[in-house]
Amino acid sequence: MPHWDDLRYFLAIAREGSLASAGRALRVDATTVGRRLSVLEEGLGARLFDRMPAGFVLTEAGRNIRSAVEEMEAAVLAVERKASGDDTRLEGVVRVTMTEAFAVSTLLPRFAPFRERHPGIEVQFLTDYGALDLVRREADIAVRLTRPKEDTLVARKVGEIAIAPYAAERYLTRKGQPDPASGFAGHEVIGYADAASKWPEARWVGEVGASARVAVRCNSLLSVVAAAAAGVGIGLMPCFMGDRDPELRRLMPPVSSLRRDIWLVVHRDLQHNARVRAVLHFLDELIQRERPLIAGEGLVSPTSEPVAPSRPPAVARKPRARSV
Repeated sequence: MPHWDDLRYFLAIAREGSLASAGRALRVDATTVGRRLSVLEEGLGARLFDRMPAGFVLTEAGRNIRSAVEEMEAAVLAVERKASGDDTRLEGVVRVTMTEAFAVSTLLPRFAPFRERHPGIEVQFLTDYGALDLVRREADIAVRLTRPKEDTLVARKVGEIAIAPYAAERYLTRKGQPDPASGFAGHEVIGYADAASKWPEARWVGEVGASARVAVRCNSLLSVVAAAAAGVGIGLMPCFMGDRDPELRRLMPPVSSLRRDIWLVVHRDLQHNARVRAVLHFLDELIQRERPLIAGEGLVSPTSEPVAPSRPPAVARKPRARSV
């Protein structure tokens, strides 16, 4: 009889298409994945994958068992969630998925008090632009910018992210004040590459900045911020990043069409777990304290009262309405 531990390697290969990608998903090396697959195929007496140049492709035998293995996975994960859901201990691991930009600029610099309050909880921050699956226990909590559709997930809106164009003082000294209504004519903008080229921000830059030259293209938000702060060009970014950076100046009010909701998401089976609730409370508390900055209303003082950005934003002429 095959062991579940071997079958989960089979599922990872089926989903990822290669030993290396499956290994990254399971956090083991590719050699281990290949060895476990060999053990499973030998035990079943069937070849489950064809080894093709483009990757691993399920054989008929592999296709026949996949749905049954996925049902086993769902049952195992349900058992784990229900067992964890009643755990009242403030200790153990909690995995939180969010964007790297939010983690680096907002959460991690303010994480020390949580560690002092809950030394028994190990929080793992999984910073990826892809949405990890809470149902499959790839993470326990998610900070998402869209409301999940799965009925097994519990979501609560906790804030809104404002997004605006910024430029460094040195850039503005060299190039002058940009005019969005002219398509940023005579200016340089920071564009987007690879998967980031599909972001709404990329469409806005392409449409509103149609007359500008693209100085550089980036595939991550942290790269856009770094390039703008270095004076490379005009960069579109969340106000919680731009308003904090002393090198940057906001060029116009936040773009209403790019405003994003922030959702705290957890699987319903884990919402009463003590360590998960402790992390949820911390995240909610932090986001509420930083809400004025996140919403584009200004920096947050040590007393949590909103104050104006260190450099008041120069309000440019409102751009023509465009579809984004």
